[in-house]
Amino acid sequence: MTYVLLSVAVLALVAAVTVPTLRRLPHRPLLLTGLALIVLTAVFDNVIVGLGIVAYDEALISGIRVGSAPVEDFSYTLGAVMLVPALWTWLDRATPSEDGRDA
Repeated sequence: MTYVLLSVAVLALVAAVTVPTLRRLPHRPLLLTGLALIVLTAVFDNVIVGLGIVAYDEALISGIRVGSAPVEDFSYTLGAVMLVPALWTWLDRATPSEDGRDA
């Protein structure tokens, strides 16, 4: 299985689970967070791939790169942008308030 297929499969699953929750959240903070994390991913992935700290099997990547980093690396960022706010929302609902009443 290639990294592209694995990334698409995992992102599709994460999206199917989180999008209903994310639609109820303010969009601007999610978009700004996503943009910031994509920029950081582009910078730091290029550093670690460019320095040879991380290497990829060329047969398993798409060949599309952003600088030195394969585009598949950005799937982790997109998954985090979807999953972290959704988890935060779900766990906040599951936690009773300090005074013993549910919010």
